[in-house]
Amino acid sequence: MNKKLLTSLSVLGAIAVLMVACEKDFKNETPAPRPAAPVYSFVEEFDTVANLTAKGWVISNKSYPVGPVSWRQGMYELGGKLGSDVVGFPAYSARYTPNDFVSVDMNATSGAGVTSAWLIGPMRPMKNGDRLIFYTRTHGDYIDRMQVRLNLINGDTYVGDGNPEHIGNFTTLLEDINAGMTLTGYPINWTRKSYTFTGITGTVNGRFAFRYYVPNSGPSGSNADMIGIDSVAFVSQ
Repeated sequence: MNKKLLTSLSVLGAIAVLMVACEKDFKNETPAPRPAAPVYSFVEEFDTVANLTAKGWVISNKSYPVGPVSWRQGMYELGGKLGSDVVGFPAYSARYTPNDFVSVDMNATSGAGVTSAWLIGPMRPMKNGDRLIFYTRTHGDYIDRMQVRLNLINGDTYVGDGNPEHIGNFTTLLEDINAGMTLTGYPINWTRKSYTFTGITGTVNGRFAFRYYVPNSGPSGSNADMIGIDSVAFVSQ
């Protein structure tokens, strides 16, 4: 073979190898796409309250004397002594049935006592600017009350041991709805509640909670009827 031709082929081969190597180097320098940021926001419509535990929600009934039921599926049906009375009220946002909300009533306490029934949301990183939004209402025949609280200490579900007055680690109070314990102090129609978190240093693992807190309640007490919560949204900024 002609030496000049051989030399030319060798040079071309070397250039081709160099080009391939450069192309590989160039491809290796291309930055990989960044993973998507975690999405901590969520909306809970309470279509199936039985599935809440799997989603990180916790129900804890610290009422005294404790009753047979606590937070449960919403109730809107015919009943009563004659079977034709309307029991409860329809959901604010119903996807499947008018019972698509979460509710709690006087039966969280047995006889007469202090109702302290907790519905605790999933743990989430929380910071200033995050928001909690939901809708709530009462049936309206008796006095109802609910506190909206945060645990910004450690993100656990501790609400105290046995005593219905204890609040455990849920020391931040966002609102005490009907703290004055009047018959008209709790909304009797679905009402939007919205809170923007402030006073948090950095980002902490926290939880929000709804505490159905009614003294002198229960089937034999003077207070407590039935409240509902629907369309809970945690909005992470």
